[in-house]
Amino acid sequence: MSLSKFERKLGLTWIALGLLQTLLFLLLSTCYHFGVPGNEIFLPLVWIWHALIWVVLLRFRSLFTRLDGTPLTSLGWPNILTLFRLSSLPALTVLFLLARNRHELAWPLVIFISVVFLTDLADGYLARAFNLGSRLGQLIDSSSDYIILMTLTLILGISGVLPSWLLTLVLIRLIFQIVGSLLLFWRAKKPRLETTWLGKASLFVLMVLYALEIMVFLRWHGLADSIFLQGTEIAAGFIMVISLYDKARFFYRALKQPPQ
Repeated sequence: MSLSKFERKLGLTWIALGLLQTLLFLLLSTCYHFGVPGNEIFLPLVWIWHALIWVVLLRFRSLFTRLDGTPLTSLGWPNILTLFRLSSLPALTVLFLLARNRHELAWPLVIFISVVFLTDLADGYLARAFNLGSRLGQLIDSSSDYIILMTLTLILGISGVLPSWLLTLVLIRLIFQIVGSLLLFWRAKKPRLETTWLGKASLFVLMVLYALEIMVFLRWHGLADSIFLQGTEIAAGFIMVISLYDKARFFYRALKQPPQ
C-alpha cells in the first residue's frame, strides 16, 4: 500500500511522538529508578499502541482533509498536539500504576496529566484561532478524549477511588457513546463527528472531577472525604445522566435519517 506525501508526514510525526514518549519515560525511569517491571510493561505497550493507532488512522484516511473537503498537505500544530495526547496514553497508564505505591512520583504524574489536559484546550483554540480545523483533527480529538477518560475511569474505579455509583454512570455514558458511534459508522460507512454542547460539558466536568480524584488516588490529605469532592461527584453524576439522555436523542435522530 503506497502512502501519499501527507501520510508519510503523518507517519513520521507519529513515530517521532512514540520516540519522544519512550525517551521521556526512560528519563523518568532513570531519575526515579522504576526498575525492570516498569520498563518491561511500558516499552512493548507504547509501540503496540502506536502500531494499532497507525492502522486505525490509515483506515480513516478519507478524513485527511480540511473542513471544506480539500486534502491536507500539512499536519498543523492542533493535530500535532492532539496526536501527542493520544501518544501519551501508555506512559500515563504505567505512571499511574507505579505512582499508587510510590509517593515520589506524585508530582511527575500530576505535571504530566496537566500537560496532557492542557493540550486538549490548546489544540481546539489553535484550530479555531488560525482556521486550522480538519476532519482528521475532529476524529483524533474526540477519540483521544474518550480513550483517556475511559482509561482514567477504569484506573480510578478499580483502585476504589471513584464511587461505585459514579463509576457505573460514567462507564454507561462512555460505552453508550462508543456503541452509538459504531452503529452510525456501520450504517453510513463513515464516522459521524458531530458533538453536542452537553457532550462537551460532560467531558469538561469529568476532567475537573478526575483532577480531584487523582489527588485522592495519590493520597493527598484532606480531600478524600471533603464536602467539595462529594459535591463535585454529585454534580458530575447529574450531568452524566442529562448528557446520556441528550446523546440518546442525538443517536436516535441520526439513525432515523437515511444514510448519505
